[in-house]
Amino acid sequence: MKRYPAIALIEFSSIAAGILAGDAMVKRAPITVLKSGTVHEGKYLVLLGGSVASVEEAFHEGLAVGEEQVLDRVILPDVHIQVHDAILGSRNPCSEEAIGVIETGSVAAVIRSADAGIKGANVNIVEIRIADDLGGKGIVIFNGKVAEVEAAVEISKGAVTDEKFWLREIIIPRIHTDMAVQIDQTTRFAQVELHQIEDGEI
Repeated sequence: MKRYPAIALIEFSSIAAGILAGDAMVKRAPITVLKSGTVHEGKYLVLLGGSVASVEEAFHEGLAVGEEQVLDRVILPDVHIQVHDAILGSRNPCSEEAIGVIETGSVAAVIRSADAGIKGANVNIVEIRIADDLGGKGIVIFNGKVAEVEAAVEISKGAVTDEKFWLREIIIPRIHTDMAVQIDQTTRFAQVELHQIEDGEI
């Protein structure tokens, strides 16, 4: 069950403007600030959760306060449960043959794309990563049958409202077990367990 029926994220080019807008949003409506803070390239993110009406009210307040400092934004009144959970840190294993990886230039774009893709195709989300250690970018990894992954990627691409934020997509029809094991852990290099070569493998 989703803890937050709706979520929204606003991406600011100014740290000061982001803090000001975040304060205005939480004062405007009874929402939860799930996360806020700086990310690469000096951006400031505010991620909100709550009821649909409250999130919509706070979201529009943030846009009004942030004005020209708003780089990108997304509001999902009926966020998919896997997007909701992945943003909050959950993961799913690579249990199917194909994966699709989407890379975007903004955090809002990857959240919007992930939600559209999983709602439009029979796939699972392995991971959503946003901003930190990514130079401010976002990635989502879909897993499923080849045709479903292809559909999810295509739908996701169509959900990006500003073409400059769509960086790249790839589809691997039959991911190798070794790579699936790596991705199952994390896509963060420093956190992946080192694979030790066993005697006789070489």
